[in-house]
Amino acid sequence: MDTLISILGSCLPCFPDLSSPYVTIKNVKYRIIKLLGEGGFSYVYLVKSSVNDAQYAMKKIRCPFGSNDETYKNSIKEIKNYHRFLKFGTPYIIQSIEEIIISEVDGSKTVYILLPYFEKSLQDIINNLVMNDDKMPEEDILKIFIGICRGLKVMHNYKTTTSQSAQSVPNSIADDVHSSTSADEDGLLLPPQGPASDDEDEENGDAPPSIPTELSQLIPFAHRDIKPANVMISAEGLPVLVDLGSCSKARIKIRNRQQALTLQDFAQEHCTLPYRAPELLDVVKNSEVTEKTDIWSLGCLLYACCFGYSPFEKLELEQGANISLAISQGKYIMPKNNGGYSSELMDIINQCLKLNPDKRPTVDQLLETTIELSRNSDL
Repeated sequence: MDTLISILGSCLPCFPDLSSPYVTIKNVKYRIIKLLGEGGFSYVYLVKSSVNDAQYAMKKIRCPFGSNDETYKNSIKEIKNYHRFLKFGTPYIIQSIEEIIISEVDGSKTVYILLPYFEKSLQDIINNLVMNDDKMPEEDILKIFIGICRGLKVMHNYKTTTSQSAQSVPNSIADDVHSSTSADEDGLLLPPQGPASDDEDEENGDAPPSIPTELSQLIPFAHRDIKPANVMISAEGLPVLVDLGSCSKARIKIRNRQQALTLQDFAQEHCTLPYRAPELLDVVKNSEVTEKTDIWSLGCLLYACCFGYSPFEKLELEQGANISLAISQGKYIMPKNNGGYSSELMDIINQCLKLNPDKRPTVDQLLETTIELSRNSDL
C-alpha cells in the first residue's frame, strides 16, 4: 500500500504524498491538512505548524524544466512581489511568510511559499448574499472598497531607484532570483523593439539623462487580476489583496503587433474575463497599457459587491449577452432604482467603467471620493 501511495504521489502532482504529509521549511514542519485549490502547476494546501499549531496556506509550484521553466520564472516573480511591498507595512496586501526552492533529482524544481491563511474571501461573502437573496449594506461596501483602494494605492504609487535589486528577497533564494529572471523580470516578457529595451524605458520613463539615478522614480505596479476571489478578509475584517502572480509593472508600451499579441495572451491567462479591462481584450500597437486596467476591475468588483455579479456577468445571465463584446462596448445596466444604493456609489462604478482609460479616475482620486462618501453616510 505504501508503495502504491508513493507511486501516486510522484505521478499525480495534485495528489498529496500521504506517506510524508509534511513540508519542512527552516526546520519547522508543516502538516498538510487538505487541498484548498489548484491551477496549472500550482496547488494550495491548508497546513498546520508543528511549533504552535497555527494554520497557514502553503502554495506548491511544480516546475518540470527547472530554472528554464516559465512556471519557475513566474514563481520567482511572485515571490519578489510578496516582498516588494513589505516596507510599506500595509495590511491590505498579502505578504509571504517563508519560501523554499527544492531542486529535484530529475532536474525539476519545486517552489513552496508559506502564506497567511484566510477563512473567507469577498467572493464567499457575495455568494452567500446571492444564495440568501440578500445584499451588502452600503456602509460595509464602502469599508471594503476603501481598504482595497488603500492596498492598490501602494502598488500604483510604488517608487524605486535604478540601483534597486532583489535585496528584499531572503538570501536563501536570492541566487535563484538573480539567475532565473530576465532583464524585464518585474514586468511582462514582451518581444523587444528598437535599440532600447522595454525595461530601460520603464525604469527611466521620461526623465532627462541629467537626473541622478539614485533619486526615487515612480514605477507603478498593477495587480492585473482584481476580483472578489482575490480579496481575502482578515480576522480583523480588513480586505487583503492576494494572488500576486499576475502583478507586474503597470505601464507597458506596445510598439508592434507581436507585443500586442503577447500582452493579450498574458491577459487571457492571468486576467479573469468578467473583470478584464477592454484595452486588454484587443491590444493595439502604438499604445500604452497602464494601471488604469485595475481601475476598470475595481468598478466591476464594486458592482459585484452591490449586485452579486460583475456587470458583464449579470448582462450575460439576464440577457444572454456575449461578455467579451459587452466589455469591448462598455455595455452594462444598472438595476432599477440603483438596487437601493446611493447615486453617488453608482457614479463611482460608472467612473471606473469608462472605455477610455484616460477618463477613469486614479486610485488616489477613488480613495478620496469613497472616503468622503463614507463620511457623509455616517452623518
